[in-house]
Amino acid sequence: MPVIGIKKSVIDRYMGKVYTQKEFEDLLFDYGLELDEVTSEKTATQKEQGLTMSEKDMSKLCDEELYKIELPANRYDLLCVEGLSRALRIFRSEMEPPTYQRVESSHYRHQIIIKPEVLLIRPFIVGAVLANIKLDADSYASLIDLQDKLHHNICRKRSLVAIGTHDLDTVQGPFYYGAEKPADLRFKPLNQTMEYTAEELMVLYSTDSHLKPYLPIIIDKERYPVIRDKNGIVLSMPPIINGEHSKIKLTTRNILIEVTATDFEKAKIVLNTIVSMFSQYTSSGAEDDTSFLVEPVEIISVDGTKHEYPDLSDRSMVVSVKSINKRIGLNLKIEEMCSLLNRMSLRTQLYSKKKNQDLLEVRVPITRADILHECDIAEDVAVAYGFNRIEQQFPEAYTTGEPFLLNKLTDLLRYDIAAAGWTETLNFALCSRDDISVKLRKSDNLKHAVKILNPKTSEFQVARTSLLPGLLKALASNKDMPLPLRLFEIQDVVLKDLSADVGARNERRLCALYCSKSSGFEIIHGLLDRIMQLLGIKWTRDGTGYYITDFDDPTYLDGRCAEIIGPAEISLGRVGVLHPDVITAFGLALPISVMDITVEPFV
Repeated sequence: MPVIGIKKSVIDRYMGKVYTQKEFEDLLFDYGLELDEVTSEKTATQKEQGLTMSEKDMSKLCDEELYKIELPANRYDLLCVEGLSRALRIFRSEMEPPTYQRVESSHYRHQIIIKPEVLLIRPFIVGAVLANIKLDADSYASLIDLQDKLHHNICRKRSLVAIGTHDLDTVQGPFYYGAEKPADLRFKPLNQTMEYTAEELMVLYSTDSHLKPYLPIIIDKERYPVIRDKNGIVLSMPPIINGEHSKIKLTTRNILIEVTATDFEKAKIVLNTIVSMFSQYTSSGAEDDTSFLVEPVEIISVDGTKHEYPDLSDRSMVVSVKSINKRIGLNLKIEEMCSLLNRMSLRTQLYSKKKNQDLLEVRVPITRADILHECDIAEDVAVAYGFNRIEQQFPEAYTTGEPFLLNKLTDLLRYDIAAAGWTETLNFALCSRDDISVKLRKSDNLKHAVKILNPKTSEFQVARTSLLPGLLKALASNKDMPLPLRLFEIQDVVLKDLSADVGARNERRLCALYCSKSSGFEIIHGLLDRIMQLLGIKWTRDGTGYYITDFDDPTYLDGRCAEIIGPAEISLGRVGVLHPDVITAFGLALPISVMDITVEPFV
């Protein structure tokens, strides 16, 4: 959950009222938020950076009260004091939700032209302009902090989306979004005094704790994304660093916002969040001095199509009053529900297109990207009504769930096998490719395996198709234990199945192994007989019981493997002595007998 820190004096100024800590904490709680901690800028920074802070840097920090507020991860509009204070004031009915207006520039049309070479690297860009804006020290810091919070949240550390803000008066449009070879891309990066090539920047920032995590996003690309103005001045090399030339300052009056991305929808959400938060500082310059004004940027695609961003229009959702009341256990009237939703920044009215008096039309503003479904509307109704006011109710029907038959049988087998002196192991459901193929002497096993697309480690490349590798690994980790070792596992394996809705299915298996100085085949055979006795299956070949027959399996020693045939001549699995190559492949040296069967036919 993201946490933001806001000075008490700043939140009081934006709220238009001085709150005590208890009053503000109660207000946050009523809105569904939590005051995580009350500290100071100096204490919080000391805690985060510890001894790395110099005394000179510490002296610049103040001891003023700092509120640390925990926020929902999907409420991007609350990540800055502008959005939080606005939401709380609307919640207290102290102001109406603002209307965001898109106005054309009085000078020229803002344009960004996409070049074809960037499409395979970071294909999407959107933008906006905040004209006639006035920032003070607090709002300037809030703008920088919001970008950082968004980068770590919805932007996924800039891998999906990266934000750049520029002083529009220092550059000239149209702007060009392309990609250039690192050796040819040269500019003065933000907060630097000299120019560097992109190659040199990668070396420079490899030791920078702030920028180092973002380098892998583009470092292996042949070309790096770059935004230039019509005179060739570099505004940004996304997603790494902006240029020093277009750096915004407190004196900046026109801000260009560019958002590059690999995820187009998230790019639009990020752009909408920034312009909705900071357009409150814009001014029309007219007598009424209207704020919340945004100038659009026209994006010209490679194929020549043109689109303007941002789209500031509300989304419309139609919801059922009856359904929402049922979800939260209330019996609110239409007027009450409309009032509650208006307090949550959701303009709501009776849906006029139908005579049905049960439907509401909810206008979702650009700040509420978290509203996706009727259940999200219901949650806001519950928040505005007050969770503490909702009475607890006993359910109308009370039932006790029964375990699935397969799970019930699994538990019964687990207890009885353990009672027979065998030790259960719990192994990973993922393993390496070699574990289920090369090490088991079955190279074709991978045909049935579900593979992990981007495995982080060689030990977790596929979903296991057999329980045996996990047992052998467990045995290898415990080979210093006194002999004999009796291990078993009863769990699921995963097999490809094109007839299944997800392309794969789980199958419950039981695997047991016996390890000692001799193979102990009679021991593992005895466990098989005990399991069949527990299942009520007799030793017979008439199709109603079970028996074993010779079978060739490369995992097992020649002539020491048998197939287990169950009722209706169903193949249940294998029992036998492992091949020496399999044993040594897992770092073992003693003979091992194994039983590997499926449990599902017995359900």
